[in-house]
Amino acid sequence: MDRLLQIISSHKEFLGTATVVVGSMLVLWRLGNSDQVNPILQGMIIAVGILLIVPFSYCKIILKRPLSAIGFQKGNAWAGIGGSVLAIAAALAIFFVLWNFTSLLQEYRLPVAVEEQFLFFVLYEVILNGFIVFLFEVFFRGFIMLLWLRRLGIWSVFAQAAFIASLFYFGSDIGATTIPYLVFAPFAGLIAYQSRSIWYSCGASWFYFFLIDAIVLIFR
Repeated sequence: MDRLLQIISSHKEFLGTATVVVGSMLVLWRLGNSDQVNPILQGMIIAVGILLIVPFSYCKIILKRPLSAIGFQKGNAWAGIGGSVLAIAAALAIFFVLWNFTSLLQEYRLPVAVEEQFLFFVLYEVILNGFIVFLFEVFFRGFIMLLWLRRLGIWSVFAQAAFIASLFYFGSDIGATTIPYLVFAPFAGLIAYQSRSIWYSCGASWFYFFLIDAIVLIFR
């Protein structure tokens, strides 16, 4: 028993963060399966609370660490920018393969107003899509990968991608529109891992999703 308590004490930050992460994921999975939650308003409020406020509060209040611990820092600019260019190119290649040689993206659709009105498309990409990307970067790349699983090294990149995949799978949200998130998750993780910052992965993710939506609207 003493040995067990000693192990728990020496890994209390890891275990405590694990509890917060798993609890947050359970809420998100339940949210994805709930018919009583408005997917726009209530869903966004809950997502902001879990994906943004929880990591901020836990890092600053519980751990008393700077936000740089979850990637809010300049980091390695060369790794961030160079990695972003290579990641976007590789992810676009995967997207084109999926588009041309599989049926996975045949049902890829954007909201009707976004597809028909250029102004709505711009607002959708800049405001809504940009904010969702930011939330994902804070929680999955910053909170899970850079803070919680940092000791796993490169394996933390694949772990955070698995958490994103589980979010869509257990939230019953696997579909054509989620494929770009799944494709780019390991690339975004690698960018954040190499640069030690979520700003580069955030920018790369947003630009990749923007390109995908624009390509679909133009060539479909």
